[in-house]
Amino acid sequence: MATYKGIQGYSVQVLSSDPPTAISVGQLWYNSTDYNFKITQAGGGAWATGGNFTRVGSTDVRMSGTQTATLMAGGYAPGVLDEALTEKYDGTSWTEVADLNLARYNGFMAGTQTASVFAGGVSIGVNQVKSETWNGTSWAEGNNMTIARAGGGSAGTQTSMIAIGGHTPVNGACYTYDGSCWAASPASLNTARYSGGPAGASATSAIYAGGAPGYMAVSETFNGTSWSEGHNLNVARYALGGFGIATEALVCAGYKPSGSPRDANETETYDGTSWSTASVMGTARYGVGAAGGPGGISSGIIGGGNGDGGLNKASEEWNSPVYTIKTVTVS
Repeated sequence: MATYKGIQGYSVQVLSSDPPTAISVGQLWYNSTDYNFKITQAGGGAWATGGNFTRVGSTDVRMSGTQTATLMAGGYAPGVLDEALTEKYDGTSWTEVADLNLARYNGFMAGTQTASVFAGGVSIGVNQVKSETWNGTSWAEGNNMTIARAGGGSAGTQTSMIAIGGHTPVNGACYTYDGSCWAASPASLNTARYSGGPAGASATSAIYAGGAPGYMAVSETFNGTSWSEGHNLNVARYALGGFGIATEALVCAGYKPSGSPRDANETETYDGTSWSTASVMGTARYGVGAAGGPGGISSGIIGGGNGDGGLNKASEEWNSPVYTIKTVTVS
């Protein structure tokens, strides 16, 4: 009878404890402590519960950074209305830090936890042109956007950012920021819209999917020079969140035209060619903030939003792949 060594060319390791999952995918070993043969498998991405905001539930917040070093600013909550609150996340809990100078929601935000930009948005019912930069400690006023706008997408860093689409009126125009000044982008979206996602980590490799008015499924990618229409989302929606780059992206949440509830918990991933259905979120909602990166969709975070009967202050963390250690049955 053939042996494992004869088939694979090496013996089964005997270990007193399980090895790290990320480096043991596909490997077989014998755990001498619990007397089991085991193997690590890599599954699809999945959502897990993250920390709650320190604030009350908010919608239309904005985020930048990564899953374990996130910055969140602005938002909207009844009774509080336009919010100036800023919080940071360390992968476990949220902590309040210095407020925006101008309270607002639905703005454009990009960068890291220590170097971000927040521009435009809605304050007291009016679209804004003001932009602010974050240095890891406080917000400082920067040069204004060339036009008042809100509700679009954004991608990039504090010194290389693009603001995509928006309202009012509905438009597909894009504007770039170099760390000092705003300028019109050389290319506009092919389909004018607002409330799409996810934009992404790079101003020259961005993606914008879904949106309003209506419930859109269209997605477009940006290469730094022009926008190209790609494959549609499987679920048309607006006010969605997401993260990634033009060749590897994720969208989630949103508000969809039908179903019960109409708040979406569907997740879709993009491989540069098409969108595929992935694991659903724990809580259906729309108007979420999202961050991930610096590239791809191996990890990310979403938070806030409206859904499940009211405003939400919970965050959820995405990891892909999810590693699982399985016991091998040998009987």
